[in-house]
Amino acid sequence: MTTVAQTLDNLYTRCMNCANTVALCPGVWKNIASGIPPRGFFFKVAPVQLLDVAKNPGHPLKGKKDERKLYRGRTGGDLFRAYRDYQQKLYPDPGQVREPSIRFHKTLFRYISYFLDIPPTDIYLHAAHTNLVKCSTRNEQSRLKQKTMEQCYAQYFLAELDLLRPKVLLALGREVERFLVERQSDHGLPVVYIKHPSYRYRREDEARILGGIKQQIVVHL
Repeated sequence: MTTVAQTLDNLYTRCMNCANTVALCPGVWKNIASGIPPRGFFFKVAPVQLLDVAKNPGHPLKGKKDERKLYRGRTGGDLFRAYRDYQQKLYPDPGQVREPSIRFHKTLFRYISYFLDIPPTDIYLHAAHTNLVKCSTRNEQSRLKQKTMEQCYAQYFLAELDLLRPKVLLALGREVERFLVERQSDHGLPVVYIKHPSYRYRREDEARILGGIKQQIVVHL
């Protein structure tokens, strides 16, 4: 009997090997053969209380460790397993990794730990992470193409929701929030906005803002 976790692994394996072209998903930066596959998702258990949804994965060349070396030349389940191995080293405690490129992860872990009242090392026993679009873009600040968001949403995101069964979606940034709110009649889940973790709140405002966001989340848990 296939478990939910195995079904999710199969979904993400298909996603990382996605054959969609730039014509179907304009603006994406994808080259599976050279080590730039779709990615940007992580789970340990299902169902979860909270699913945080970012825009799309960061620049594949960012940081001291070039991820491309881990994925280059891999396909199918081998590609997915290489990505999972990389994640298993990062996600248990990104605070131990001294590299500026993972500031996003460190801040996100701190937020979710606070929202769910759990230690940072336990957040993926209650939450999961994904991206609205699973491919990188060369310009991380540019807006995603509507056609690309629609395609990835229909092809992968709705299936993720069906399997992870979150109670609330945490939208990282206004672009993600707008897209998810506009489709609330499809997915039927509450959407809570937070500033993208790469851009921190002012120190004097953070406690008040995060407290308000926490109240919006816990009412659905």
